Amino acid sequence: MALSMLLVAPFFRSLLRAPRSALMSMLLVALGFPFPLRIPHSALAQGPSSLTVGRVTAVYWPGDERAARALAEMADRSGPWPAVPQASSRPIRLILADKTARFDSLTGGRVPPWSEAVAFPGANTVIVRLQGDPGRALRHELAHLALHAAVPSVPRWFDEGYAAWASGEWNRLDVLRVNWELARGKPPTLDQLNRDLEGGAGRAEAAYALAATAVQMLARIGGERGLEPIITALGRTPDMDAALRQTHRATLEQFEELWHQDLKRRYGWLSFLSSITMVWGLLAAALVVVWFWRRRRDRARREALDEGWEWPSDEAPPSA
Repeated sequence: MALSMLLVAPFFRSLLRAPRSALMSMLLVALGFPFPLRIPHSALAQGPSSLTVGRVTAVYWPGDERAARALAEMADRSGPWPAVPQASSRPIRLILADKTARFDSLTGGRVPPWSEAVAFPGANTVIVRLQGDPGRALRHELAHLALHAAVPSVPRWFDEGYAAWASGEWNRLDVLRVNWELARGKPPTLDQLNRDLEGGAGRAEAAYALAATAVQMLARIGGERGLEPIITALGRTPDMDAALRQTHRATLEQFEELWHQDLKRRYGWLSFLSSITMVWGLLAAALVVVWFWRRRRDRARREALDEGWEWPSDEAPPSA
């Protein structure tokens, strides 16, 4: 998840409120982080340390040195990234948050609770929560940094779709998410995707997968050059509609319609399967009802036949 530094810079400057946090903030600034941060008071006794691997400086708290080194090495080896011809040589600052409270403090609580990491492209900085799969989260955020090194501003759906696709997050589970979304009805618009990416965890996961399919389609339209034409155009203008007109002779509205058609063709099998399943489910339910009705009717007939039937006392009942 990438955040605009223009929006968050005033917030970071406002974090320095508690006097006891001044020393820790000065340390982070000395390590290269450009904004003062409010560090939880419990962390003041044992402050952060740092290590450098190549162009990556990792800031970590006690006990996380091994994770910091492993993630810093991964970040330093990252790339190349699709359609980003020249990787940025800018230093990368990586801050590891070992606790949810520390992650919330560093990000100011401005990210959704399900977020595992956040990127600040303007400062080339990534904050990663050391929970779940931090390596996967870091790759996603590094893709944001690579994209924004080439394109200053892009629509949210393209930003997140590119990061999900370029970092290799697209998998069979995402295919299933897309199919379930299509089974629920009409595919969302790109504007709806932007809103869903800010929603709850369930909606956001589906939105990430759908955004990746839109970026994949743009890569297919680009042929051998993939996303290079559209990213080059977005480097000249932040207007996606204008960029699409320049590169693919299509408006944003036309692309959205083509994307919907592509979704139904590639991933609409679950909608068809769900309709068939519903038919068979209704048929099975009808058969069960008929079976219970016949069983009840036959039981009544058997009870009527058994009334008044007694074996003669001098005869034994027949044996099977």
